[in-house]
Amino acid sequence: MMHPWRRLRELAHVTLLWHDGGPKGVTNFAAQTISLRRGMTQAERRSTVLHECLHIERGPALTTLAAREELRVEKETARLLLPDMHRVADALAWARDLAEAADDLWVDEQLLRCRLRHLHPSERGYLQQRLAEDGH
Repeated sequence: MMHPWRRLRELAHVTLLWHDGGPKGVTNFAAQTISLRRGMTQAERRSTVLHECLHIERGPALTTLAAREELRVEKETARLLLPDMHRVADALAWARDLAEAADDLWVDEQLLRCRLRHLHPSERGYLQQRLAEDGH
């Protein structure tokens, strides 16, 4: 299992800060800080801290490539926190909605949506088959 807080701890040169309002997470490359928004759920903090750690590890992107870099980091965060499609399929089959499935998987809903949007064809096939078995 991926442990985002351990990953942050391994980045000993990075300082964790907290902010009110605004985006869930902010990376400041120059200051080597990650700031998380206060008031998030544990799943949101877990998803966001790994996302920001990946930004720090990858380094700053050119402004013209910022959107592409953000998508890359989001996809990698989703893949690292939701590597087991069997577990994802079980949560989706059990849950009444996507928010409940995300909670069961200990990630935020945005991250689960990202993982589902970028499935490998074999994962997509498995998921469709698994959900069809449960009448979804």
